[in-house]
Amino acid sequence: MPMPIIRTCRLLVAAFLFLSVPLGAQSAHSAHSAHAAPAPRASDGGEAAKVAATLLAVFAAAERNDMKALDSLYAGDSLTVFEGAGVNRGWTDYRDHHLAPELLEMKNFQYRPADLEVHVDSGTAWVLFRYTLKAELNGRVIDAVGRGTAILERRGSRWVVRHTQTGSRARRPTDPA
Repeated sequence: MPMPIIRTCRLLVAAFLFLSVPLGAQSAHSAHSAHAAPAPRASDGGEAAKVAATLLAVFAAAERNDMKALDSLYAGDSLTVFEGAGVNRGWTDYRDHHLAPELLEMKNFQYRPADLEVHVDSGTAWVLFRYTLKAELNGRVIDAVGRGTAILERRGSRWVVRHTQTGSRARRPTDPA
């Protein structure tokens, strides 16, 4: 059995974030991303980059409140989501009883990943990551930082999210912007 392929995808994340920031703001963001690690080597067949792209697509679709896109990125009835002390089993449960109602109430929602550490072993991958979440909810401002783990499985030629576990706290003055 081959050893797990371990790749850090910070450069891919930096490129994604750089391309998603308006041109006037890119110089400030570039200084923050200058310490990014090299991109994954081609020896993994590009799987680490595909895994990272899938997780980045999840964050972007959630930020847009794009349930149709999320339908194809999550593992359907096989999905489990642990968020803080909460548990959702299956995409329908998570979408209908957690994510969709919450996103409908949020205004100015920003959900951004950082520091993705991607690990691939055959048809399974896991990603350790940091994230920020900002929004207005019921008249209060949410500004949180968090960490998470995502487990993905390969289905044919694509990757889907099978499990996530996230936890966050309010941003402290000492946290990076």
